[in-house]
Amino acid sequence: MKFTTTLSFILLFTINSVFSQSQTCDCKTDLDFLVEKMKKMPSYKKQIKGDKKDNYENMYQELVLKMKQPLPIEDCYKFLLQQTLLVNDIHFSLVYKNAILTNNALKDSLKLKAFKLSEAFKNHPKTDKNIAELKQDLEAKPIDAIEGIYNYGKFQKIGVYYSEDKKELIGVLLENTLNQWGIGDIRFYATHTNGNKYNLYYYDVDTRKPGFVKSISLENGRLWAYKKEGNTLNFELPIKEQSDWEFKILNDDTQYLYLGTFGNRKKKKHKSFYNDIENKLTAKNVIVDLRSNSGGNKKFSDPYLKLLKNKNVYVLTNCFTGSNGEQFTYKLKQLKKTKHLGQTTRGIIAYGMNYGYDYNTPSSYFKLTPTDMNFHQFYEYEGKGVTPDIKLDFESDWIDQTLAIIEKGN
Repeated sequence: MKFTTTLSFILLFTINSVFSQSQTCDCKTDLDFLVEKMKKMPSYKKQIKGDKKDNYENMYQELVLKMKQPLPIEDCYKFLLQQTLLVNDIHFSLVYKNAILTNNALKDSLKLKAFKLSEAFKNHPKTDKNIAELKQDLEAKPIDAIEGIYNYGKFQKIGVYYSEDKKELIGVLLENTLNQWGIGDIRFYATHTNGNKYNLYYYDVDTRKPGFVKSISLENGRLWAYKKEGNTLNFELPIKEQSDWEFKILNDDTQYLYLGTFGNRKKKKHKSFYNDIENKLTAKNVIVDLRSNSGGNKKFSDPYLKLLKNKNVYVLTNCFTGSNGEQFTYKLKQLKKTKHLGQTTRGIIAYGMNYGYDYNTPSSYFKLTPTDMNFHQFYEYEGKGVTPDIKLDFESDWIDQTLAIIEKGN
């Protein structure tokens, strides 16, 4: 009896203190801090003029009216995001800092049990649809339809359907193997921006805290980490087994170069790989594979321009090619004998972080990472991506398709 009473006390304490969502913040102070930092960014200075400046100020005033009283933290986060979205700058980010569920709690059955009883769990957004009926309806959708059932790895099945006003896609949990989630929970909201690009407001699968990611493509049944059930084709992704740097001789006329990153973390590897292949690019055709290259430093990418300037270059990109990976793609396309193949890049290309300073907002609930680098020559691709000359299909290996295009061209 004593043990049961003690356990109940522990659970009650955990529910009230660890998993509480009753916390509020002074959102107006955070908004003012956010606006102050945004106004210093190159993207703000470039874009927010004339009517756009009026829109920016009007949004600020509208939000201020909603912030006269302290707000729940997530409500504040959503309002702050509204202000940020008036500047087209995909690198610029605002992060919700505090986990709803800690990693320690994930490993503790008592804390997980407490979480399932908490207000944080009970108040998480849920669909108002009947799950059985929704699942049946989505199972009947064609394989190439946007609506349907998506897998999150082997852990969850997500039902994706349009909101009543058709302005966003809603991802709701239909099947689940993770203890911290419940059937009917909302996993994400996806808002269309342009082309096949979406912004996602999502809940982290482990910590369940809100997050926001911009300019994500929905193509080949893939939306970020969610993959359409029944579509097992993944040819747009790079080969899993290869490292970030690969050089291969594919045949007498064609060589292959995989450059998976231009990041600063492996400077010695960049230099040694470049030195190793510098005198090996002897074939007339070179496939430069930039799939899932999320960028880095141009001092690691641009030296390859000299090696490739007299080659027939076939550059491959996918929707996860971003930042300096996209800039390098663009520069390759300026060479006379380059063809760009594959999938449109992400569109996170016109700005960046040189010093990469992060700032906690005054409430300490959010982290702001403003941009301080200006690549305005690429602005037309910001939030849209660089479109390939030849779109490859998703039915067969992309290297094989490229080799067939090379052979046909010869």
